[in-house]
Amino acid sequence: MSEQEIRDSAGRIEIAPEVLTTIAQYATLDVDGVDSLAPVPADMSRLFRRAIRHDGILLNYTDGRLTFDIYVLMKPHVNVLDTSQVIQESVVEAIDKMVGLPVESVNVHVEDVVYSTDETA
Repeated sequence: MSEQEIRDSAGRIEIAPEVLTTIAQYATLDVDGVDSLAPVPADMSRLFRRAIRHDGILLNYTDGRLTFDIYVLMKPHVNVLDTSQVIQESVVEAIDKMVGLPVESVNVHVEDVVYSTDETA
């Protein structure tokens, strides 16, 4: 039996949505400039009825299309646009590397910039 035949007959593989959101969560928090994840607004989770909501990440998987909405709080004195693009790249790379699923889009929502009490803009 060839390796391809073994793969084809080995059975079914299912990945829980929580696994995908956890991968996206760690990939996001690993980006320099990200302070933390922000809560997903309640109205957004109602808008996407089938979406999985998990600690600042909204996952929507329909018709084989994987879409992430990531809500973040940024650290001060970072380029928000550049940091957001790095988040997008990191999440796509992490999902591809760990699970092998193509990601259609990663939407980054910067909810705020977190300053300490002694810092100013």
